[in-house]
Amino acid sequence: MHPVKVLLTALAALLLGACTSLPAGDAPLQWHPIVTRGELPNGLRYNLIRTDEQKGRLDMRLTVHAGSVDEADDQVGVAHLLEHLAFYSHGRETLDVRQRLQKAGWQQGRNFNAVTSYERTQYLLSPPNGVKSTELALQTLADMAFAADFSAEDLQRERPIVIEEWRGGLGVAQRMNAKRTAAQRTGSRYPAHRTIGNRQAIEQAQLAALQAFQQRWYVPNNMVLNIVGDLDPQQMAQQIEKYFAQAPRGTLPAREHLELPLDGQLKIFRVQDSQSGSNQVALLFRFRQLDVREQTKAGGRDRLLDRLALTALSRQLRLQPLDEGVGSLTAVKTQIGRRTGVLAVAASVNGQHHEQALQTLLRELERIRQHPLHDEQVQAAKEDVRQIAERMLSEPTPRDFDSWVRHLNDATLGERVLQDPRAIARNSLDNLDSISSRDLHQRIIAWLDSPDQVLQLSAPGGRPLTLPDVEQVQQQTRHWAAARLDAPQAPQLQAEIVVPELSSSAPAGTIVSSRRFDKEQVEHWQLSNGDRVVWLRAAGADGKAQLRVDSSAGFLYAGTPSWHAQIASQLALQMPPQGWSDEQFGAWKRRDKIQLSFTQGPQRLEAQGSAEPATLASLLALYQARQTRSTLDEDAFRESLNELRERMLRQRDNVRSEQDAAWRRLKQGQDDWQKPTLQAVDALSRRMLEEQWRRQAAAPVTYYLMTDVPAAELRALVTRYLAGIPRGEPLISHASPRQPGQRRASLHIAREPRASLYASSFQPHPWSPAEAVRVAALREIANGLLKQRLRGEAGGIYSLKFDSELSADHQRIDSELRFSSDPQRADELWQLARQTLDRLPEAIDDQRVASLRRELARQEARRQADPATQLHRLILSERAWQDPRYLSEQHQLPAALQPAALKRLARQLFPQANEVRLQLLPAADVES
Repeated sequence: MHPVKVLLTALAALLLGACTSLPAGDAPLQWHPIVTRGELPNGLRYNLIRTDEQKGRLDMRLTVHAGSVDEADDQVGVAHLLEHLAFYSHGRETLDVRQRLQKAGWQQGRNFNAVTSYERTQYLLSPPNGVKSTELALQTLADMAFAADFSAEDLQRERPIVIEEWRGGLGVAQRMNAKRTAAQRTGSRYPAHRTIGNRQAIEQAQLAALQAFQQRWYVPNNMVLNIVGDLDPQQMAQQIEKYFAQAPRGTLPAREHLELPLDGQLKIFRVQDSQSGSNQVALLFRFRQLDVREQTKAGGRDRLLDRLALTALSRQLRLQPLDEGVGSLTAVKTQIGRRTGVLAVAASVNGQHHEQALQTLLRELERIRQHPLHDEQVQAAKEDVRQIAERMLSEPTPRDFDSWVRHLNDATLGERVLQDPRAIARNSLDNLDSISSRDLHQRIIAWLDSPDQVLQLSAPGGRPLTLPDVEQVQQQTRHWAAARLDAPQAPQLQAEIVVPELSSSAPAGTIVSSRRFDKEQVEHWQLSNGDRVVWLRAAGADGKAQLRVDSSAGFLYAGTPSWHAQIASQLALQMPPQGWSDEQFGAWKRRDKIQLSFTQGPQRLEAQGSAEPATLASLLALYQARQTRSTLDEDAFRESLNELRERMLRQRDNVRSEQDAAWRRLKQGQDDWQKPTLQAVDALSRRMLEEQWRRQAAAPVTYYLMTDVPAAELRALVTRYLAGIPRGEPLISHASPRQPGQRRASLHIAREPRASLYASSFQPHPWSPAEAVRVAALREIANGLLKQRLRGEAGGIYSLKFDSELSADHQRIDSELRFSSDPQRADELWQLARQTLDRLPEAIDDQRVASLRRELARQEARRQADPATQLHRLILSERAWQDPRYLSEQHQLPAALQPAALKRLARQLFPQANEVRLQLLPAADVES
């Protein structure tokens, strides 16, 4: 995304959230004029956005303001189960909702889905044939919301699938999130009412509980229907009334349980897991704030004050003095419910210095209490908002279909008005001058003075962690409150940044030969240093010049440990040009609007860059400066090694590393990953890395340029900045290739009560665009069949992923299947999956293929007009054939999807002869 768009989006998100409440009678915020709003007599609200940016497309989202936290104590897991069972609703039809949609060619996950959170449930429909399915979509949503005619048999059929969803969500991230929730939201319903519930609740839930929850919360006056698409608002409003007006209005209970119960006490929690690397001390302040439901201009000012106060606090914390063992101080603020806020201030810990980190945290918060904010910090925070608001007014960013869907949905979830970004900007500018440094400091003090506090401590893996008691913490707090602390460090006045010019350090070269491909508007240039240029004469994305660079300098080249290669490239490619400061480099990139980044994989180092055509010289000069850098920064080198040591010292279970090593051995016959040791890190020198970087920078490259600048101008730039970069020999990869044959392994090391299956196969096969789209089509068919068999029929899994790709780099079909299940059913489900893949050719028929061909034709209409896709296809073509023929043949892709060709290829998608399989099973001490 263009950086200006990112900034505008960020401010819009910040200020859209700024619309909270203040005095009744204050001017209400106005909805964006593109939104047609309405409300039925029964209370159902709807918002319609008409956009023909994608002809015929339609998106519908029904939001029910009820989620897992609204469950009664004996209803744990019911909100999420109801979301699943809603798809078994019939209404007046013989088939249930899911059956009707699938019969009409809809795919679950792509065309219909649902999601439950703590506070709401959403049903999402994106019809494959768009507005033509309006009636079916509206009928579907109405039946799911109000029919309530699913049965006990339906519940029994869906229960094992929900259990597998619960099982699939287990892991270190879930455990740590649960512990953080238990700490942050202690005393509330949230910790005991996880969105998915728990296994016992899922197994024991009864139909009557689901019906009771639906009757209580699924009433039209507790719902909002959003529709975005190529629609007629008046006609759509009539159709909404037809399907939704019959449901009666309900009586809604109060939702005070959304708020945190505040007890004015300090609570202390350990947040630690054997597989987590978190190392932190965090102090949370919980407090009441204004109700977010009211949408007023004064409320917007209050929220803006909140945001500026948090920004000023965060900036000040970065200046505070830190003791040894403390890495940084950070602050975040979150909203819970409608009237509860939480400010979390955290100190990152190096090693085991938790006691020192707590002392630092308490001392620096007291320092902020005692002294006003520096005006420079406040003015800098306000100026950031001012500049972005003014840019929003002068350079409004157009919204596409997906953007309208996202913004309208965000407004609904936040229970706020979807405003015109220009109105947001104007309101912000109106409010900025009325907010003073004193206002912001008072807001921060109000947060920090809240007596309801939570202290969280975490340490990596099984590292010992001693918790302080409440009296100890309170005594330390009183000690610092009685001390007279010096004023916080003032921000250094930033001198005017002198933006240097990037001079070329390499001699100019020449273009020694060229070749034209007029049909594809492509030219090849061979450079005097051995590099190649492939030039596509067309404007890139957003009219910019686009640069891609391919090199053989992946991190698995022969003669050096892979982690040496990675550190060397990061230090060379992420630091400013030699002699420049970070501030100068940032200012230079902003002035010339330059983007240049690098990605290093096992076998290839790639660069991605963009610039306005007028500053293309700057982009190429920066690339040259990167490539000709001969020395690495000593401070950056030391810092990177210290960070690496700290990561290595974090003790945690090695489940993931064992699993990854076993998977590499199965596929490659050996584990080629070179893991650093502390001794090897200590022995590493900057000179060693500089030598490795020089080897990487000497590898010849191919440049891919997409721009419509005049040929003479581009030739001059290429000879000046690219053709003279010194090059040597390509680097030879020592990556282990895939090995043929069948192999399998089982590891009994998982910390969760589930089996995870990983299966992979490959088949040598020449790459071509037609064959690649056929493999992609077969991947879609296989995914659908596997989900139908393993979930719909066997009820043994919740989700799986089947991926298959024809690799242009390796000239083979690579396929992989992953799913998790009950350990007792793992072998059974694998056999069912294997049978499904073996029978894939039998599932290919004219109707299925015709549907895929129509979808591909629709997608191709967009891809062939998309500059990024065209550049990517040029690169694929050049890698395969050293010419751009793909660009002139891409119109033939939909015709490549024919039943006979797909049946032939289906037999090569997952051959048993090259199949490897890994099962990750629970360790002996894990409860089932």
